Amino acid sequence: MTSAKSVRYNWIDWSKSIAIFLVIWGHVPMQSETHTIIYSFHMPLFFLISGYLYNPKGTIKEELYKDLKTLLLPYLIYQFIFYPYWFVRELIVPHQVINIHNSIIQPLIQSLSSDPINGPTWFIYCLFMIKIYSYNIQKKQSIYWLTAGISSLVSILICYWLNQHSIYGTYATHSFFALQIFFFTGQALKRTKIKNIANSLHQSIIWLILSIVSFATFFSMGYTSNYTTLPEIVNFHLLGFTGSCMILGIGFILNQITSTINYNVSIGTMVILGIHWMFIGVFNFAIEKYLHIDNITYSTFIAFIISLLITAINYPLIIFCKKHIPLLLGKIRIPK
Repeated sequence: MTSAKSVRYNWIDWSKSIAIFLVIWGHVPMQSETHTIIYSFHMPLFFLISGYLYNPKGTIKEELYKDLKTLLLPYLIYQFIFYPYWFVRELIVPHQVINIHNSIIQPLIQSLSSDPINGPTWFIYCLFMIKIYSYNIQKKQSIYWLTAGISSLVSILICYWLNQHSIYGTYATHSFFALQIFFFTGQALKRTKIKNIANSLHQSIIWLILSIVSFATFFSMGYTSNYTTLPEIVNFHLLGFTGSCMILGIGFILNQITSTINYNVSIGTMVILGIHWMFIGVFNFAIEKYLHIDNITYSTFIAFIISLLITAINYPLIIFCKKHIPLLLGKIRIPK
């Protein structure tokens, strides 16, 4: 979610804003095909964008320090911000045992081992691992793409083997293998002229139409994130790529529209990622108590409206962090 480059791409800002909205929408409980559609590509999209923006310029020590400061430190801070909500939620669980180990030591160990109590922030931890890993295989530029290609293939096979044997560590470590290929694809796209499509409305529309048709075709074949067969592996990645291309296509079309709100949402994706789940939980709890029901689910439209509301609630927080705590945006400084 961070970039070492000062150059901004408006189409990337639009794509990131749409992507983080899809994250919120996907986390609002709803029983519809929309939920499955969102989950089939929204995280591959974030890794692809992160790969596109990744541009290490320092030594491994400098890059490690920067990523520790702009990824892992905010990641830990968001666990502390989330902790009071998590603790209260644990208190109201029937027959839950509250002691020092369960309420302090265990959540701390979980978060440090990439299994955060603030669930959605697994992405930040995973991105940190992939960035450091990518830097190390970039040291020999002459064979970088060969190494990246082999690494992606091996990682997919490792994830396939883990799924087949029902071996599961944490979501962050599992995703390191499953989604690594999207990060490297983003880096590969940076070396193409893909950004030129954003300057042509005609090309942007063609790109979007082809992406939608391709995605719909592959989605009709079924989707599962826990692939245990070769067809499932292929379809998982085809949906990830074509779904990502759909959102990039929308970003291309919107490229000529400059919006301060969109820019702020784009640079504030980490704030939304780190806080929105708590807002959803509080909102659901209030509605459940008011309506006297358990485990509420919403229609697709109502979930969409709730997601817009939560995005709007997060916006002032983004502005505050932009002015006073850029670290919580994953930034050392805010690019102009």
